[in-house]
Amino acid sequence: MNLYKGSCHCEKVSFQIKAKNVMDELYRCNCSLCMKKSIIMKFVDKHDFSLLEGEEFLSSYKWNKNIAEHFFCKVCGIYTHHKRRKDPNQISVNIACIENISLPAENIIGTVDGASSD
Repeated sequence: MNLYKGSCHCEKVSFQIKAKNVMDELYRCNCSLCMKKSIIMKFVDKHDFSLLEGEEFLSSYKWNKNIAEHFFCKVCGIYTHHKRRKDPNQISVNIACIENISLPAENIIGTVDGASSD
């Protein structure tokens, strides 16, 4: 497993994830919130996510079934990560917040069906 660090734009919130390859299994979600934020995400087991700094700068948003919880920096407004509704034992991170990566071509991004009630 490799360690990848990430942060919001103002760097008040920072985190790290453990993953074999941060570019594997990237996805977009078609739920109403994710469609509007248009973010490419990477999920990891919640034990492979660590918030390093900035808990006091995080704001969260829940709606619908109140299972998923999306976190944003209160200072710069960047969405950094969320607890998934589909699997609450996973955390998804905003791949654009990960340091030293290039965003992938759109044609390799999968889609998950967050719009359905399953």
